[in-house]
Amino acid sequence: MGATRKQEISAETRRRLVAAAWELAAEGGAAAASVQAVAERSGISRGSVAWHFGSKDGLLKAVVEEAFRWGAEFMGERLAAAGPRTGVEALIEANFALMSRPESHIFSTLLIEAVSRESPLRATYAEEYAKVRGLYADHLRATGAHVADPEAVAAALLGGTLGINIQHQLDPGLDRRRAVTAMTGIYTDALRADGAHAPSGG
Repeated sequence: MGATRKQEISAETRRRLVAAAWELAAEGGAAAASVQAVAERSGISRGSVAWHFGSKDGLLKAVVEEAFRWGAEFMGERLAAAGPRTGVEALIEANFALMSRPESHIFSTLLIEAVSRESPLRATYAEEYAKVRGLYADHLRATGAHVADPEAVAAALLGGTLGINIQHQLDPGLDRRRAVTAMTGIYTDALRADGAHAPSGG
């Protein structure tokens, strides 16, 4: 077997393991994504987890990184196609669309565990959320939104959307659409008022 074919098989094995762990963790958190459960779901031997990721923690870290990569691509596509929506409104709507996807359950199920100081996923989540804040801030600057401090507004927006999504995870009866619409109104009204009171040039 040639080196290229071996690489293809290795990449496919890794992809299947990550996909299986993603599904299991999204359903029941890190505890549900045991090495045995991942092996059974993927149809790949338990030893492959250690071979490709070193441990279950290594596999879950790969899952988090892949989930955020997918989320960033999804958000990027939504923002590019935002049409008349720009700035803050487009970010909130893109996040709502992302979190409406069943795959996105992975973010909240593992986040609840990642906030623990002992969690092996804590540093990975911190790094990935820093990238998300960067994406938000870059979008605000690129669209010319009237935001004096894009980084601070990005952090506030991410905090708001995270809070709504975690509440919805804990209480599926929460009307997330209603909460998101209210949040959009608060931000757009505040920024419009800031713009009206901003000193003119000249």
